Amino acid sequence: MLAAWMSTRYYRTFHASDEEAAPFDALLTQRERRIGVTVGALWDEEQPLAGARELARLLSSDVADASADDPGYVIWVPPGVLLPTEEPRRSNLRLALAHGLNGLEPAERREIRLPVTLKLAKIQDDGQYVSVTGVLSREWTRISEGVNGAYHLDSRALHRLPDESAELEIIVSRVRDRAALLNAEEVTDVDVHDYWRVSRLPVGGPSGVTVLGAPPETDPADGTLVRRFFRGHVARAVEQRTAGDAELVVLVLVGALGHIADELATAALRGMNPAAYGALDLVVLVADGEIRQVLQPRSLPWAQPR
Repeated sequence: MLAAWMSTRYYRTFHASDEEAAPFDALLTQRERRIGVTVGALWDEEQPLAGARELARLLSSDVADASADDPGYVIWVPPGVLLPTEEPRRSNLRLALAHGLNGLEPAERREIRLPVTLKLAKIQDDGQYVSVTGVLSREWTRISEGVNGAYHLDSRALHRLPDESAELEIIVSRVRDRAALLNAEEVTDVDVHDYWRVSRLPVGGPSGVTVLGAPPETDPADGTLVRRFFRGHVARAVEQRTAGDAELVVLVLVGALGHIADELATAALRGMNPAAYGALDLVVLVADGEIRQVLQPRSLPWAQPR
């Protein structure tokens, strides 16, 4: 993904190299130039998402009829997800994800819909208010419009909201419709969809399926946590640059986010001493199937001298 992104951004062709990358984590090449890459996740990598490797193995077998030279796929697990281990939920998730990967072209991404059930309770007849826990809490004012009574909505089963406003309006409308049927002290289910992102790697990427996500207890909105991991990866990237031979050094941060617009890495960089990352040329964040530049290069090795 980084090679394809840099190729588009800088109008040059970058390739992931099979050469020995040490001391870097990975190596890109652009003609005779070497680009050293350091990769780090914004969560505790010693505590991976439980079940991710097994799910990746199963999904890789589901797409095994593809050529070994074809680029693989990535499942971008939203924050807070606990992958199911019991049946039939595990098989249902596997089938839905495998179906969602079908027909994806290289470098293409899409949302897939997974059924989830929310809980809605009517507290009392007075008022016109819906209190919300979970990701729908940011939409509580829209949900409260037009309802009669006081309600509580538990939306914790929903982990990622859709990109399209029309899809979000469907969720909001379903909650309102169910609310209209409730009497005080009654509880009902609201069946909606969770919207996960899946993507296919660009041409030249490895085959198979990667399931990428953080442990469910990781909070991507915890700025203190993001800053701590960010500083650690910056220090390691600087060490690799000092020990390695490269004309450009890139730090790739990997985030577990519902939407890349929710990232805190850019804000974390602004609060960091510039001397700490001065040796780095480029910092990018990879999340939700997208790449965002966090630190732009001050100069580029292929730039023509004035």
